[in-house]
Amino acid sequence: MGVCLAIVQAAPSCPAATPSASHTLHHVHGPAVATPEGHETQSIRRQIENARTAREALLAREKQQGAEMQARIKAQHDAEAQAQRDAARATELSAATVDATARLQRTEQDTADLDSRIAALHTEQDTLHRALTQDVAALTPLLPVVERLSLYPADTLLAVPLPADRAVTGLLVMRGLTTRIAQQARQIHDRRARLAQLDAELAQQKGRMTQLLAQQESQRDSVNRSAHAALEAQRQSNAAVRSATQQVEDAARKASSLQDAIGRIEEVERTAQANLERAAQEAERAHRTQEAEATRARARALAAGPGPGVNATRPGSAGAPVPGSIVTGWGQSTESGPASGVTYAPPSRATVRAPCSGRVDFAGPFRSYGQMMILNCGQHYRFVLAGIGDMAVAPGQQIVKGAPVGQMPAWSGAQARPTLFVQLRRGGTAVNPAPYL
Repeated sequence: MGVCLAIVQAAPSCPAATPSASHTLHHVHGPAVATPEGHETQSIRRQIENARTAREALLAREKQQGAEMQARIKAQHDAEAQAQRDAARATELSAATVDATARLQRTEQDTADLDSRIAALHTEQDTLHRALTQDVAALTPLLPVVERLSLYPADTLLAVPLPADRAVTGLLVMRGLTTRIAQQARQIHDRRARLAQLDAELAQQKGRMTQLLAQQESQRDSVNRSAHAALEAQRQSNAAVRSATQQVEDAARKASSLQDAIGRIEEVERTAQANLERAAQEAERAHRTQEAEATRARARALAAGPGPGVNATRPGSAGAPVPGSIVTGWGQSTESGPASGVTYAPPSRATVRAPCSGRVDFAGPFRSYGQMMILNCGQHYRFVLAGIGDMAVAPGQQIVKGAPVGQMPAWSGAQARPTLFVQLRRGGTAVNPAPYL
């Protein structure tokens, strides 16, 4: 075999090794050596396998991304549906309190009126007591003379001899004095009779006041329970709704003034509306028609607002947000210029009612306004109520007109009386709220 190899290397004419011989050589001297054609084939095969694996991974990734997109869309739709259910539930609970709150407000107004009546009776009583004291003081020096005249008229008049004319004058003076004394006596009698009537009326009115206060507390407890049930339903709302609400609330808290707060809230809404419009256009370009329609519907709903706007109330209707009296009317001169709203002086712990149906944009302390809420009525109308003691609503909550939104602070008369400031704005402009209350 070694001779043959030598011949092959030396002489080309030596016959080529047969395949069987070649196979024998490779087998004898070591493992088979791959040919260039074998390397190329394996490389191609590996490339094909890699391409197939990459394609399968890409398809799997696309499938996963599609599933994730569908899951996100479904989650968004579920969040929107839940938001609608939350809003409907909150609105339903809010509506259920309207009648009870109206009855409570009438009771609070009756209590306030009765309290004013009792105060007026006490004032009249004090005035009569002072008048009686003065009458008695004026009559006291004359009483001895009157008593002597009644007992010894002749001796009294003849005690000092007088000319006839002066005696007649004296008799006339005595007659006038007697008439005056009689008048004063009648006044004293009438005033004492009136005081007796006042005492009886005060006792009756105080009994009525006790009944009203008990009725008021019972109604107030019922309304507060219903209001807090609506508030709890709002707090249980889903995260998607809270996120949108938080943007509006944060914008208001960053504001430097009430007008700035309204402006920032409207800017947030305009931005959200523009984002929805862009999302709808992107969905259309991707041929996601159903998603585009749903997004545009949300944009239209945002533009319309969460409520029906405001409507002028019927003359004489009880539309005031609190019982009590108006201390500053719209446009009235104040230290800071014409009043931009209406200020009420309500009774202690009076219930505050919503002046329109809509959504709470803001509820909490704000600058020098104290506890304040901004109620979005829709159609770019917003009511601002400032000076509330205990708030019974939360940002994002849907409420109906006449529902309770909070209570005024307690007031005993020893400190400054709490007041409620009510302002109506259309966009950035304050308008007279009186026709809508």
